[in-house]
Amino acid sequence: MVEQDRNKAIRALYEREYDTLCRAAYRSLGDWEAAQDLVQDTFLLALLRSDETHPSPGGWLTQTLRNLIRNERRKLVIRSAVPLDNIDAVPAGEPPPDLDEFLPSSLSPQERELLRLRFSGQMSYCEIGEHFGISEGACRIKLFRTIEKCRKEFGCL
Repeated sequence: MVEQDRNKAIRALYEREYDTLCRAAYRSLGDWEAAQDLVQDTFLLALLRSDETHPSPGGWLTQTLRNLIRNERRKLVIRSAVPLDNIDAVPAGEPPPDLDEFLPSSLSPQERELLRLRFSGQMSYCEIGEHFGISEGACRIKLFRTIEKCRKEFGCL
């Protein structure tokens, strides 16, 4: 029952705070799609948190979104600050570990691809939806359900 209550609370929080957070993110980024993606990521982080509750869930969401926006801005600065003149002189380094190594074996190939595109490929929900031939909303739902499946598999619920 506790899990259901928590999911209902997060769902209610989502319905109450989503639009406000999207507008705030848009004002900071100037990109509606990026703003929606970061707000969605904020709620995913809320879902992935342990069962502890925060005294001010709206405040936690706002602060988490601010941190994600700050990280996004850093990425943009880093991307724009790297000169491409001497790109051959920069060593390649070790490739990051493959996401598949960490995913539960119970995931379908489509679910694995969905997570890989979102988190390793850094693709937007719209781009992933186009890749699978589904709407952006359906993509968000599929990703949410896949993450929930991972959480259950790892015992994070």
